[in-house]
Amino acid sequence: MFNLQRKSLVQNAIAQAAAIDRSQAVIEFKLDGTIVTANRNFLDAVGYSLDEIRGKHHRIFVDPAERESAAYREFWARLNRGEFQATQYKRFGKGGREIWIQASYNPIIDAGGRPTGVIKFATDITAQKIRSMEEAGKIAAIARAQAVIEFNMDGTIVTANDNFLRAMGYTLAEIQGKHHSMFVVPADRDSAAYREFWARLNRGDYQAAEYKRLAKGAREIWILATYNPILNEAGKPFKVVKFATDVTAQKLKAADNDGQIEAIRKSQAVIEFNMDGTVRAANQNFLGAMGYTLSEVQGKHHGMFVEPAERNAPAYREFWEKLNRGQYQAAEYKRIAKGGREIWIQASYNPILDLNGKPFKVVKYATDVTMQAVMRRKAENARGLIEQVAAGSEEMSASIREISSTMSKSKANAAGATERVDAADQQAQRLNVAAQAMSGIVELIGNITGQINLLALNATIESARAGEAGRGFAVVASEVKNLANQAKHATDTISKEIESLNGVAGDVAGSLTAIKAAIADVNEFIASTAAAVEEQSIVTQDMSNNMQRASAELS
Repeated sequence: MFNLQRKSLVQNAIAQAAAIDRSQAVIEFKLDGTIVTANRNFLDAVGYSLDEIRGKHHRIFVDPAERESAAYREFWARLNRGEFQATQYKRFGKGGREIWIQASYNPIIDAGGRPTGVIKFATDITAQKIRSMEEAGKIAAIARAQAVIEFNMDGTIVTANDNFLRAMGYTLAEIQGKHHSMFVVPADRDSAAYREFWARLNRGDYQAAEYKRLAKGAREIWILATYNPILNEAGKPFKVVKFATDVTAQKLKAADNDGQIEAIRKSQAVIEFNMDGTVRAANQNFLGAMGYTLSEVQGKHHGMFVEPAERNAPAYREFWEKLNRGQYQAAEYKRIAKGGREIWIQASYNPILDLNGKPFKVVKYATDVTMQAVMRRKAENARGLIEQVAAGSEEMSASIREISSTMSKSKANAAGATERVDAADQQAQRLNVAAQAMSGIVELIGNITGQINLLALNATIESARAGEAGRGFAVVASEVKNLANQAKHATDTISKEIESLNGVAGDVAGSLTAIKAAIADVNEFIASTAAAVEEQSIVTQDMSNNMQRASAELS
């Protein structure tokens, strides 16, 4: 009976050993570490044949740095003392290939309790280890890059990494064991939504969103976070791990950008196009400016707002080609609103790029500048007219300067005429004086002639008394009388001529006086005209300068 039981135990042990041999890698060592034998599973795991490893030391599977260490020597010392060793080990197969094993080193004890050898049972866990290391690496990478905090299912804090603590401004001791609600805005903390948030986590539901949280000192912080329930083998959550990124700066920048864009949308006409030019959407400012409803423009081509001549031009095709190349376009454009009404806009066409830098839509921001464009065209016309007036003023100013020069010459000529009239007047006066002097001489000659006539008469009388003796004397007296009569006749004629000359001299003096007065009037007229011309020249020059300044300002 005893033998049968012993035989059964032996058979059972053999069966167990066979089962282990089939399922695990098995290798036997002497106490000095040399290899005695190994099964097929072990040989397959390390890539060796039995002949290649038998009699070699265990260290052929160990990293060189580890093989010379005190820890490795202690490892074999403990086995030699009969102490069991079991853990995960990194070992090296043939060709230096790294493998991981879950192994137990078991000292074989004889009947006297002394170790006689070592048998190792191992499982190749290389694939699981690599996967585990990858997962651990990923988690470590996440922990380095993100804020990580762990919670129990009731919301109390288990632990948190340095990133989380820095973001929130706490130490671990200040938050450990506290409830997650310490980070939540009071209004949210007591809400049904917050209670539902934790209820869903307890049901194993993943939660992810942007959250506003309160850091130490009630400082607001925005995080992009995921709350991840961790499930046990039964599929029941037993903790929550939260991965978070501080997006406060991005949130504030996005809010600022959104505010600016919204302000632009409120103040400007905005329309969006696909890259083929079809309308995606437009705001009310755009629709109001163009006179359309959204349904009237959506899906239509931008060309509906463009004049037909421009729409079919190469420049218009190039305009859209540039936008498709991502090139910004901005200018003042003439567009056609509903009913053919002309409208002018100051607009920018902005290609919006995807993550690969490729344009996927165009956003146009525009301002209606029709009134300014009309006023500018009127101003350009006015500027043209002003330039013409300014040119005319310049010509007029030149003419006035020429007239002024002519008047100056006329004034000089009139002054010369006055001087010549004065000289002629003086000569006429001298002629009058000479005539008066000649009148005195003629009068004197007349008196002498009278006395001669008287003497001739007396001589005639005396010759008559003398008779024949005085006949010759009478002839002489008669000749003398005749000459005296001729002299008297001549003096009478001269007197008449002198009187006529005096009359002419008087007329000349009167005429010269009249001419002098007329010349004085001409001089006064020329002087006043020249002053008026000079004043007009100054006014005309000022007007020309003002016109030129006005033209420059309008341009």
